[in-house]
Order: sequence, then structure tokens, then C-alpha cells
Amino acid sequence: MKQAVKFTFDTYFGDRPCVPDRIEDAEAPRISEAEMEAVRRAAYAEGLAAGEREAAARRDDTLVSAMSQLAESTGALLAALDTQLILTRKEAVMTAMEAARKLAPALVATRPETEIEAVLRNCLAHLNREPHILLRVSLSLVDRLKEAVDRMAMERGLSGRIILLGEPDMKEGDCVVEWADGGVARDRAEIENEITAAVSRYIETLGASGSDENRLAMPEPAPAAGAASRNE
Repeated sequence: MKQAVKFTFDTYFGDRPCVPDRIEDAEAPRISEAEMEAVRRAAYAEGLAAGEREAAARRDDTLVSAMSQLAESTGALLAALDTQLILTRKEAVMTAMEAARKLAPALVATRPETEIEAVLRNCLAHLNREPHILLRVSLSLVDRLKEAVDRMAMERGLSGRIILLGEPDMKEGDCVVEWADGGVARDRAEIENEITAAVSRYIETLGASGSDENRLAMPEPAPAAGAASRNE
């Protein structure tokens, strides 16, 4: 007797369902014209913004480069201007110095006794008790100075105590005032040398300090009478 087999429901006794040979592709969703236009506008806006950002970055780079070149050019120009300014000021000082050298003798020649009277007047302000005062001048100026010397002596109570002596080798405008324990001399050549040295120092200062005008200053002027004290 055959053994029974358990039924597993594998066998289908009805009609089989109709299965198509292939599965049709699902229909793709459709996008409206308005949606397409919105997508195009968004893409255009994004592209435009990206282009503007790139252009701005390029402008910034160009501006930085231009500013750097401008700074270098400006520095070179200022250096050239400083050099030219120094040269111009040096030339101006030297021109003024040459003009003074030519004018000074002519001015002294018109009235050489003026500076001598100024030197003597300054000395007499401190020499009221001196028994004798000697004034040495050019021999050609003795007669022209005698009246002024006598008048100053009388004003200071020194009548007869100022001796006016002419020196044949002394230049007009130069003088020497001597008393018991000192004296004062005015020598135009020496004064000119001092002025030349002061101008030379000033020109050196121009070269050393560049174009810093606040630090540049002319030396202090010599005394008005142009006198140099000397003690025996």
C-alpha cells in the first residue's frame, strides 16, 4: 500500500491569470510650463549672482594691485621731490650768500662808520669807569668818526678818555676797542667766515634731514654789531 503524501497546495487547478509579456514603464510626471519658467529663472539668477561675485573678486584684486603700484609710484615721486627740494633750497641759500658777499662791501662803503659807532656804543654801556679807552679804526675814517666819538664820550661822562687812533692797514668798517683788561674787535673778513661756516652747516643739515621742514632751522644770527670779544 502506497504511503500518503501531504498536500502542499502547490498545484493550482484553476485558470492561470493573464500576465503580460512585459511591464509597461510607469508614466513620467509631467512639469508645467510655469514650473519650467520658474526653474529657468532660478538658474539664471544663481548664475548671475555667481558671475557678480566673481567680477567683484576680480575688481578687488585689480584694486589692490593698482593701489600697491600707486603707493610705489607715490613713494618714488616723493623721494624725487624731496631731493629736488633739497637741491633748490641749497641753491637758494648759496645764491643769497653770493648776493650778500657782493652787497656787503658796497653797503659798508656807503657808511662804514655806522657799524663802528654801534660797536663803541655797546662797549661804553659797560665801561663808564675805565680811565682810558682806545678805538682803532681805518686811517681814512678818523676825521669822519671824531665828532661822533666825542659826542658819545660826553654823553657817557668820558670826555677826553676815548682815544681815536687811525691804522693804515685796517679796512674801512673794521675796528678794535681796547681798555685796561679787555677789548672787542670787529673784523668783516672774520664775520664773513663765520657766516660761511654757519651756512655750510645749514646745508649739511638739509642733506641729513631730507624734506622734514620742521626740523630745519637757520643758525642763530651773529650779534647785531658783529663784534667779537677778546680778553688779554
